[in-house]
Amino acid sequence: MPGGSDGPHQGTTQKGAPHGITLFDHAQISAEIAEGDRPQASILAARQLTEAQWNESTIHWMTRIGEDVREKGENARIPIVYSDAFARAQDALKPVPPSDAASWAKLTVDIQLAGGPAAPLAARGLSIADYHRLSRRWARVLSSDAEQSRVFFEAYQALQPPTEVDGDRG
Repeated sequence: MPGGSDGPHQGTTQKGAPHGITLFDHAQISAEIAEGDRPQASILAARQLTEAQWNESTIHWMTRIGEDVREKGENARIPIVYSDAFARAQDALKPVPPSDAASWAKLTVDIQLAGGPAAPLAARGLSIADYHRLSRRWARVLSSDAEQSRVFFEAYQALQPPTEVDGDRG
């Protein structure tokens, strides 16, 4: 059954947690479900949870997140704690797929041109969860590594389709 320790946030996250599903448990279970490689029912069964219990917990935590935002606005803490816990849980499930700055630029442009991630990810054998792992990785890298940022933006610019103005010049 859920109810793992959540350290310094225990007072906030344990209070009223339905079925003992803490905010951190919810993030972990959500990350497992988001992988999409196992049925939700089997993920819940492994934790001795019913769908009704999971739904009740989800309503509880999403309501708490919404209330925190409504009450504290930009100073809301619960959504940040949840997002961080979800990202850590998801990253722990599988490694980030291999990529470099130029291939990340290519995927980014392909998604923009396709109008969504489904086809470009499928063409590469990647899942939405893989895309989220890659997005987090490249957000960190591109914001902290000037050389990788330069490679990404040069590749990104080179991959842009010609505009009408560009096409009229030829």
